[in-house]
Amino acid sequence: MASSPNPIDIANVKQLAASGSPALAEILEAYLEQPDPAPEAPPREGALTFAAFLRLLSVAQGMGTPAQRREQATDAWKRFLAQVDAAPPPRLELADLLVRVYEEGTDAGRSALCDIARSAPLVFGAWGGLKRVYKLAEARLDAELFGALAYRFDAELSRGGRREVSRGTLIYMRRRAWRFLRELGRSTPQLYPQFAVEVLRHYTPDTTFRDLWVANHIWAHGTGKYDGRSFHGGVPPSDMVKHRAFGEAWKRSPDPLMLLLSTCQADPPARFAIQGLRKDFAEALRSVTPAWLARLATRPLASAHDFLIETLLGSPELHQSKLRSLGLHDAALALLDSPSAKARAFAIEYARAHATDLDPERLAALLASEHKDTRAFAASALQGRSPRALGHAFLGRLLEHGETEAWAAKALSESFDRAELPESFLVDMIYGEGAQKRWAAAYFKAKYRPGELGAAFWIRVLDDPRHEDDDRATEMALDALGKHPVATIGTPWLLGALTRKSIGHTVATWLKKADALPDLTAEGVERLKGLVFSAETRGVALEVLGNPKIVTPRQLTLPWLLALARRADPTLNGFARRYLLAHMKPQDFDAGQDPGGRGDREAGTARLFALALGEKEPEPMRAFAQTYLRCHHPALGPEQAEAKELDLKPALKRAAFTAERIWPALFDKRDDVRRFAALITRAELRAWGYQTRVYELAHSDAKEVRNIAFDALRKAGDPSADPAMTLTLDELDPAQVFALTESLRKSARELGLSLILKHYARIGGPERLGWLMQSADREVRLFAVRMLWEKHRPRDLPPGWQPRAARGKEQPRPEAEAPEDAGRFADVEALRTFLRYVLSGIPAGRSPDPGDDAGPRRRLPASEAKRHVIEIVRDLAVEDAAFAALVAPVIAEFTGSIAKGEWQACLAALMRLRRAHPGLAIEGLASLDAGQERA
Repeated sequence: MASSPNPIDIANVKQLAASGSPALAEILEAYLEQPDPAPEAPPREGALTFAAFLRLLSVAQGMGTPAQRREQATDAWKRFLAQVDAAPPPRLELADLLVRVYEEGTDAGRSALCDIARSAPLVFGAWGGLKRVYKLAEARLDAELFGALAYRFDAELSRGGRREVSRGTLIYMRRRAWRFLRELGRSTPQLYPQFAVEVLRHYTPDTTFRDLWVANHIWAHGTGKYDGRSFHGGVPPSDMVKHRAFGEAWKRSPDPLMLLLSTCQADPPARFAIQGLRKDFAEALRSVTPAWLARLATRPLASAHDFLIETLLGSPELHQSKLRSLGLHDAALALLDSPSAKARAFAIEYARAHATDLDPERLAALLASEHKDTRAFAASALQGRSPRALGHAFLGRLLEHGETEAWAAKALSESFDRAELPESFLVDMIYGEGAQKRWAAAYFKAKYRPGELGAAFWIRVLDDPRHEDDDRATEMALDALGKHPVATIGTPWLLGALTRKSIGHTVATWLKKADALPDLTAEGVERLKGLVFSAETRGVALEVLGNPKIVTPRQLTLPWLLALARRADPTLNGFARRYLLAHMKPQDFDAGQDPGGRGDREAGTARLFALALGEKEPEPMRAFAQTYLRCHHPALGPEQAEAKELDLKPALKRAAFTAERIWPALFDKRDDVRRFAALITRAELRAWGYQTRVYELAHSDAKEVRNIAFDALRKAGDPSADPAMTLTLDELDPAQVFALTESLRKSARELGLSLILKHYARIGGPERLGWLMQSADREVRLFAVRMLWEKHRPRDLPPGWQPRAARGKEQPRPEAEAPEDAGRFADVEALRTFLRYVLSGIPAGRSPDPGDDAGPRRRLPASEAKRHVIEIVRDLAVEDAAFAALVAPVIAEFTGSIAKGEWQACLAALMRLRRAHPGLAIEGLASLDAGQERA
């Protein structure tokens, strides 16, 4: 069993066949148009699937000779049918089904078989059944089924469509059909016409008759102009009875030919019947019944109509004046749209004389005829009628036809007052064809002043469902409606129209230009609010909501605006931010407003700070509140871009920006909060009296916060600096400045050193330098020793002094800048004493790394801290011979220390000094030698 996603399966077809359904043929054809369902289990490897089998048959059909084609096709069938596990498609079951329907012989079944024979795809399954039915029809002399199938075999080669049957097979079957007819004509001539007529009556007008085999044998067999495949020469012939097959058989009775003439679908079979009747049964034609002639009028065949006219004109008993009484009045009028020019001329003449009361609807239908003479007759007949009798609706339909357009337009304009043409008719004309649209446009221009047709009419036009498929009508209505003031159109309709794809853009343009919407209700405002969440209507909805002339701030409500400001969408929060900035005062943010909408300024300000700094507030909301507070700061506000754009005036006093609100925010983990707090702090630092707390900020992880301290300290004492955020010299705290050198931040340490260097006379001193020498940072220790030498050099050493032994042996050094008088030592021995004091009194040092869990930094052993100082003193002495001469004795003294690390560091320092200054007589050399011997 195969699984199928198709809507029709073989079970449905079998059920219809069993019930005798008249829809069997239609459903079977639809079933065959579906793809074959896939088998439930995949085919085994090497199996010949049905699709592969069809490809083999296709290859066989392309072989050069008939024998080769038969051999290849037979082999393919044998291979496919020999498979034990072959999975043929279910449609192959149709063969047995069709034979069973034929055997049952019901009227519904035979009718379905005829329909299937005429039009079903010739694919395997259906083809097997049809071929077997054909053989049964031959054997049982079933003319009806034989005719339907013989026609299909004969016409199929010149038709397109899906087909799995080979061309050779079809050629064989149509040759077989003619062979059957030929043998029937020879053996039983009285049956031959009946079977031939059953074939001929199925050919359709689109049949290529020159390619036929069976039909051309019926009416041109005697010419002999044919070979084994086709006819040659002019077929069908003009004289279709001269060379017909079995001419004597056709002379037996006129009934088969009269049946053919009244049931055939194409002209050649009709001509064959007419010519046969004229030649062999002229007397019978003179006695035909009016009913039979009336049936000919309903046949859409020119030859049949020509025959009918000739019959009518050839008999005095069938004169035009007698046709109504004979029941041929309607038959004659039916010829008004005949494919025969002769028949149309007869019908027009008859209608003018005997059918002046022809129904207007019938005349209107004739205006759509493809024949010019018929259209001209219908137009002439209608133009002779009274416009008011025809009515405005009928005249409106006549505008669709070129023959009556001008007359109908004039009749509508001149025969009816404006009040007599209802709005519904005008709407129909607007949505009509091109001529009706042109008339409507001209009528409005001629009969109405600009704007006289109210907005309600054009709204009705646009509310018509037809506007979705009619751009011209929609454009016309929008153009007219757009000339009315927006306030007169109606806000509810405008808001509804915004969401309509075809007119929403134009309506949005109107609303953007509106200055007022008097009928905008609270419900309308809520509807507009809802439109902001649609990408298609957001732009116009925000523009209308943002126009205070249309919607007041109270109508928008603060909660809705704040909710919009919390959204991440930049369009929505941008609108909310701009609107709140431009239209809301600080007191409007008070959540406890009275019923009149009045709030407390302090409460509103507090809420703004909560929105700007709150831990749970989303970033878009914080951004708005921070912007609002910046723009309304008395000093900062006028400089803000938003304030300039919206022409805002500061609405808050400086007292609102308290240190209690702002200072903690400097240490917030959120970047935007710190940036906002930093900006306010710069403006309010001195007003708060917090200028002396800037040292706390220098250690911050945030650059924008550290820069507050850096700017306040670097420019201390600078007359050009902003006094609001810069410290004076008197406000410099030596302890805090020196503490900066211990910061974990390199930039803070560098700031501390630069301040010490710049303001050393005010904040420095040897004791503090001694403290710096204990720093964990080598650069700080080096700075301290260098400052000790440069700022506290003994008074008895003049600038540029060098030791005696070094004179003349080194390149002249540039003269040093005179040291600042910062408490110089009285003499060299005083400086040495200070160094001994520093080295011997160094406590445990400070580590450069913080402790665990961000606690206090751990302490270094005193020996390691002392070694750090010795190394720094050594490095400076290596660079400066004068300093080397001064400190070498002190270092030598400490080589006698019992601490291994200490005397080793001192010994190494002295060795470095001797290498750096080989000509320098270093005091304490004996101590050095003693230390070497002990080592």
